[in-house]
Amino acid sequence: MLNKLTKIKRLLLIGKEIWHNKRSMRGRFIIYLLSLVLLAGSAMLILLNVIGIVQPPSHDIDRFLEYELNTRTNDIKRQMNALAAHNIDLSQQLQNDIDRVMLEQGIYNNYDALNNNPEALTAIQQATYQTLAAKMQQAPASGALYLLNASVNTNLLEPTYNGLFLKFTNIYSENTLFNETCMFRGNPQVARNNNISLYSTWQLELNVHAYPQADKLLHAKENNISQQYILTDVAHLKESWEQSRLFLMPINSNNGRIIGICGFEISSVYFQQRTKQANYKGYPLITAILDKKADNEYQGQLSNPASFVNATIKTSFDGEHELFTAGQEHFIGFTAPLTVGASEHRVAVMLPADSYYHLQRQAKMRLLIMLGIILLLSLLSAGYFSKRYVDPLVADLQQLQQNPDAPPQSSVLELNKFFEFLQSHSEQQAEKLRQLQSENNQVQKQYGLAAMRLQEAQEKQKQTANQYIQLEEQLAALQNEIQQVRLQMEQTQQEKLQAQQQFNFAQAALEKAIEKKLESVDPDSYQMFIDNLATLTPKEEDIFNLYVQGCSTKDIISQLGITENTLKYHNKNIYSKLGVKTR
Repeated sequence: MLNKLTKIKRLLLIGKEIWHNKRSMRGRFIIYLLSLVLLAGSAMLILLNVIGIVQPPSHDIDRFLEYELNTRTNDIKRQMNALAAHNIDLSQQLQNDIDRVMLEQGIYNNYDALNNNPEALTAIQQATYQTLAAKMQQAPASGALYLLNASVNTNLLEPTYNGLFLKFTNIYSENTLFNETCMFRGNPQVARNNNISLYSTWQLELNVHAYPQADKLLHAKENNISQQYILTDVAHLKESWEQSRLFLMPINSNNGRIIGICGFEISSVYFQQRTKQANYKGYPLITAILDKKADNEYQGQLSNPASFVNATIKTSFDGEHELFTAGQEHFIGFTAPLTVGASEHRVAVMLPADSYYHLQRQAKMRLLIMLGIILLLSLLSAGYFSKRYVDPLVADLQQLQQNPDAPPQSSVLELNKFFEFLQSHSEQQAEKLRQLQSENNQVQKQYGLAAMRLQEAQEKQKQTANQYIQLEEQLAALQNEIQQVRLQMEQTQQEKLQAQQQFNFAQAALEKAIEKKLESVDPDSYQMFIDNLATLTPKEEDIFNLYVQGCSTKDIISQLGITENTLKYHNKNIYSKLGVKTR
């Protein structure tokens, strides 16, 4: 710890020295060198990131999760394909066994006769046991079953279906070759005949209420078994302590009727044993087959017995990963779709959120340590090269200040040439100094002449100033005259305004007089005048309009191109029609 503090203190002192000496040769050299090293280091990090050697902290984790998801999905698909192949063969063999027994019982193709017929159903179970047991040994599953659409008692409130359901007991690994077989559902006489034990919660028939997909498949109308296999949602088996899901396919009769279903069981214990446990740097991954229950809500089978194995898993998306939450547990991972026949599921690979963030912090810490080492090496190299190359230069420059004639102590070629240049330059400067002194004497003489000329110019300037004062006085007199003219103009404007007001008053009085004159006109005569306007001929109407516009007799004769007698004739007619005597 003390060594680290000492190194940090040394770095701070170097930084402080660089800051205070940033204008010196040493400071600039260190800054330039440090910038060069940092630039090279940054370019190297970018290059390593591009070619994939250095990646963001979460890249390796995400790549591992995606690889595991792809591997698990392919493995589950291979298992489903194997189960489908075994199931097709199992369905055909069961159909043959059932038809043979029904033929022996004298009820061939009469499948309704199986209801409430325990003897026929027991015979079918006895005949199909070896077929089912052999297929269970071959298929990658924890059990095998078939159910007929028949029951020994059809009067039960909840319908049950007759058939065989065999399971492996005490599954310790994926290999179930030598595991003991027990009967979960079926006739106990068949179990005794084949020397197998009954399951601890054995019952005669199976209620498929926990598997709605199985009940739907039992009553389906379709008979294409290659398209009708399904993987049910995971459910808790009634009268059992474990969860499981069923891989099912219909059993068809010769005439295409669905008489039952058959398939295999994948229990949660078997799924955990078959799914190889994966770890990322000591942190275990969880693989799951999820069944959608609602929007962003799932349940399913998990590869290890986690604390939320029976809880509802809620999902969300943060832009890069899928987030899984079940109770107080949080996970980060990816999912992929899984289509099994007519059913849809999702395969998920998850890492605990705490582990994911811890791995991210570790990766970030490693990256910071790498950058810190690069920075430390940069500072140390800058300090070393500063002492190695800058100190001799500084010593020679100090010697130049104290004794310019002494030769440099360093063997730097540029510095030696610089000292030779200074020596030759000093001689040239002495010669230039002598020339400058002679030039200075000449300049002083010229300065005396210039002083005399300046005095003359000052006298002329005084005369110009006097003339300027006279012009200012004349300008003031002109401004006074302009002010008087402005006052006269304002007075004239006021008089004009008064005249306008008088005119407006006279016009208003005239309008009132006209109104009074109009009031004295007889209304009947005025109405007759208005009514008879429509009786005017076009020529009379033109003359009337010209009169209204204020035209004189000469104007009307000129505009209409008529004689004076013609005008008098029209006037007489207009006066007569309108009931007026004068214009």
